[in-house]
Amino acid sequence: MFEKLNEFDVTFETSESIKQKLDSLRNLITKKKCFLGLDGYVDSLYSIVQSRESSEDWTRMNSMKTFGNLITNVAGSSANIERVLKRKISGGFAPNSCKALNELGVEVFLIASLGYPNINEAFLNFLSKKNIEVFSFANPGETTGLEFDDGKIILTDFENILNINWDLLMERIGFEKIFNIIEKSNVIGFGHWSLIPNLGEIWAHFISDILPSIKNSKEKLFFVDLGDIKKRNKNDILTMLNQLQKIDLFIPVLLSLNDQEAIDVSKALENVKNINPRKKQFKDYVRGGKQINKELNLSFIVIHSPHFSTISTKENHYWITQGFTSKPSFTTGAGEYFHSGTVLGIACDLLPSEAILLGNALTAIFVRTGNSPNFNDLSFFINRYMSHVENDNPNFP
Repeated sequence: MFEKLNEFDVTFETSESIKQKLDSLRNLITKKKCFLGLDGYVDSLYSIVQSRESSEDWTRMNSMKTFGNLITNVAGSSANIERVLKRKISGGFAPNSCKALNELGVEVFLIASLGYPNINEAFLNFLSKKNIEVFSFANPGETTGLEFDDGKIILTDFENILNINWDLLMERIGFEKIFNIIEKSNVIGFGHWSLIPNLGEIWAHFISDILPSIKNSKEKLFFVDLGDIKKRNKNDILTMLNQLQKIDLFIPVLLSLNDQEAIDVSKALENVKNINPRKKQFKDYVRGGKQINKELNLSFIVIHSPHFSTISTKENHYWITQGFTSKPSFTTGAGEYFHSGTVLGIACDLLPSEAILLGNALTAIFVRTGNSPNFNDLSFFINRYMSHVENDNPNFP
């Protein structure tokens, strides 16, 4: 029997209320348009071999801690670590969010680093689907992902991504095209701020040159996934947050933070208590988003992890427990599936709590299958949401 974890936990009642909206939600989704930018990566995802019995039989290393101990124990000497390719796919904020949203029926305008002058073959499969308009203006980065049951290590070559800036966009896409896409879009999504050094410059041009002239801007949604911000200093983080506050004056902003990013944001804000991830039952996360948004006053702040998600508006705060599995098949890209479901829920006028449950469901399917769920998959999971909350089931369906 499910028991609420804290005073903001609305998991059960939200799982019941959203079921009643699935039929109308299906139709609403197909009417939405979304701009996504600006990154792109070719992702090679690997398992690490812990032991090998023969050329066919081997045991996977399932723990990051085991991997870390291996590295520490050989420090000062050397080690050979065997990796086994799981798959090579397109990745990054913009491509992964595109896959997630488009499979549900959203029309996507994708301005991204997919290859220039020719699109890299890693992206061609999903770009062949309908309702994706592609504008590729730069070459992609390259990522090696080491995936474990309890997390992942991402090793990335950012050379091509570091060169993204406003002048390059103007040269290869043009102001008029970008303006028209933003005006047509219900949702405008950017990521990963931490990995694109000039994204702040691009947002400054949005604030001064684009957003003041956009019609019906208050009916749109501007969402941001920061990426891992540990490499950025406190002043950079505070400047970025100030930009989002300025954007929120034009368009409602949804800032999506995973559990680690929430810790780093809390450390940057002087009037916010630092989030301690080691407290039992995620105690510091219960009010974490509420405390952060008391300081920032954005339209929406979301915190998500494999176990829970919260959403904080300017007035309210909600907690939804995730349909967690301790044995995910795929983890790289899971965050993009979460925020795609969440922003789509907000754009379709779901309650904030229903929106993050939608994001949870989309993520839960992806980590079990590695595939982009369609609406039937999403409905199937949501109708059985509480059974996944109460039981660690790694399978879908």
